[in-house]
Amino acid sequence: MKYASLLSALGAVLLATSSLMADTVSALGRVLPQSGIVDLYGPATDTVQAINVAEGDWVQPGQPLVRLSSTDGAVNRLKQAELDLGSMRVSTAKDIEIARARLATVATETKFAQGRFERIHAAKDSEFVSPDQIEDSTLGKQSAELKLAQTTQDLERAITDAGKLVRAADAEVAAAKAQLAASQVCSPIKARILKIRARVGAQSGGRNELFKIGDTAGMIVVAEVYESEILKVKPGQKAVISSPALPNKMTGTVTAVSGIVFRNTIESMDPNTSTQGRVVEATIRMDEIEPLDRLVFLQVDVTITL
Repeated sequence: MKYASLLSALGAVLLATSSLMADTVSALGRVLPQSGIVDLYGPATDTVQAINVAEGDWVQPGQPLVRLSSTDGAVNRLKQAELDLGSMRVSTAKDIEIARARLATVATETKFAQGRFERIHAAKDSEFVSPDQIEDSTLGKQSAELKLAQTTQDLERAITDAGKLVRAADAEVAAAKAQLAASQVCSPIKARILKIRARVGAQSGGRNELFKIGDTAGMIVVAEVYESEILKVKPGQKAVISSPALPNKMTGTVTAVSGIVFRNTIESMDPNTSTQGRVVEATIRMDEIEPLDRLVFLQVDVTITL
């Protein structure tokens, strides 16, 4: 009787365990920053002169992380280009101002000549107006109008030339900025410096990145789920991760499931488990950041509740 009861209890436990296992999916995963890992490389022809950051530092978008051999020259070129642009704007503005003032003077002279011409021609039949006065007023009017037209063209030419000169100076500033950008290695995002491979005096280019950075303000686990089980996994499902490196199990939520099947890149440490398989990535956003932000790339066991 006791033996039968024991078998019945054991069967119930096995059934419950089987049911529990059927309601979960297990996988291996890797801890990553929410931005993923961003590798930063430098120009192939430069040399590292100084490193501006340390591992663990937080950096802002656009912040230079290193000074290269070409940086000083690019900075000097940009400063000179900006000075030249400022001088050119002042100089061309002054030229235009002079041309406008000259045009205003000539316009006044022309108005006077036209008025004299009109007065004399209005009284040309008078005995007090000589033919010489009529001819002189006509020539004066024509000369003034020609001078006005030429002065107007001079102003238009000054404006056109000023635009060309300023645009050329603007183009030099843009080229200098592009050279400076190419001579710097800047952070594209707000992130933490995870690894520095740059070395002072070494070439900045090559196969190896200078920096590894990532936004550890939020942490994710990318789980590699076997293709045979991936259709069971959906966004919104809860997940638990564990590892000998973690003091406790940690929880998260599935936020995305990839649509690409590929060969697994994470291998189990269990010698009795197959090391190769076809998997699909599922991204899990973790509820807590610490201590995962200090354990980037940590391999973890993942259990997703269906």
